[in-house]
Amino acid sequence: MPGKKIGIMGGTFDPIHYGHLMLAEQIRTSFFLDEILFIPVGKPPHKAHANSADKEQRLEMTRLATITNPYFHVSDIETKRNGTTYTIDTIKRLKESLSPKDQLYFITGADAIILLDTWKNYDELIQLVTFVGATRPGVDLDKLNDKVKQLIADYNAKIEICYIPALAISSTEIRNRVNDEKSIRYLLPESVESYIESKGLYKSHHPQYDLLKDYLRRNLSLHRYEHTIETSKMARKLAVRYGADPLKAEFAGLCHDFAKEIDRESMLKHIENFTVYFDPCIQKNPNLAHGEVGAELLRQYFGIYDESILNAIRWHTYGNKHMSTLSKIIYVADIIEPSRNFEGLSKLRHLAYEDLDQTMIAYYELNNSYLNENKRGIHSYTHEMIDHITRSF
Repeated sequence: MPGKKIGIMGGTFDPIHYGHLMLAEQIRTSFFLDEILFIPVGKPPHKAHANSADKEQRLEMTRLATITNPYFHVSDIETKRNGTTYTIDTIKRLKESLSPKDQLYFITGADAIILLDTWKNYDELIQLVTFVGATRPGVDLDKLNDKVKQLIADYNAKIEICYIPALAISSTEIRNRVNDEKSIRYLLPESVESYIESKGLYKSHHPQYDLLKDYLRRNLSLHRYEHTIETSKMARKLAVRYGADPLKAEFAGLCHDFAKEIDRESMLKHIENFTVYFDPCIQKNPNLAHGEVGAELLRQYFGIYDESILNAIRWHTYGNKHMSTLSKIIYVADIIEPSRNFEGLSKLRHLAYEDLDQTMIAYYELNNSYLNENKRGIHSYTHEMIDHITRSF
């Protein structure tokens, strides 16, 4: 009984995308392979980049991407190993678990074939697998053919070259698009896109982002923590839209409610210590000053001295007539983040990507009648801010 013909699809898959999946399926059908085994590398010997997903995350994304194809399978043979992983070691271990009659087809880019003699123990590897080099526009075919002839002559190598229609998708481009808040829809499976979003992969952050995120996770209620995360995401998107620093916006959004859950007595002490203006509405509800108090506490206990970030946190509740674009972004992001739900919100969400000032005015008009009806009053800084914006038109 003949053995199976197994395609080996190795790679960092950081993240896996439709280009990888299309390549695997094209080669499976072209060479009548029984299955394709995707093997995400553990610690790759050649590739390294900032904001990489860890090996367990790359393994999970590969599983999510391949689960709907019965001919696709995923192996953790490399991700469960420590240290740098080399193809020769993986293939040897893999063959130990297979029938001697099974044939391995190692799928790689044609450009990798050209550099094959730089791989660890490549002369030994050539004897263990059939290489399938996928070529595409831009590959130097003369150089490729010369290298294939040399490897066949010197090592009796088994190498097949397969032309694959160009699909201009790369993991690097996907990572860059995620970091720049651009859409990656239709570049990879929706399940992988959702995973990237849920784990916050491939994004640069403020140097103290992880520290404050962990602190807030441990010290805020679950509801408040989830609100801060959603506000930080929304702030980052708005920053890209309005040309502000997305890392600062994300960080300010994360920290904007740092002092939100401080008890009334403690808040009153902080208001006095930090000489916060005791507006009549703060007399009724001291918690309204949590933005100003939070900014000072962040300065005092976490050494955050960037005034643009502190001001964005400081004024996100009742505003200020001298707000920067970054401050307006946090003010608006806090209002429209996805977990919010109130009448008129859909209009604000649409308006937020057109004009921040108009969004703030629209929210003021919505909020004004509600606060007055409930006798809560509006901070004098809010009236000054709206008056200043209106005069600037």
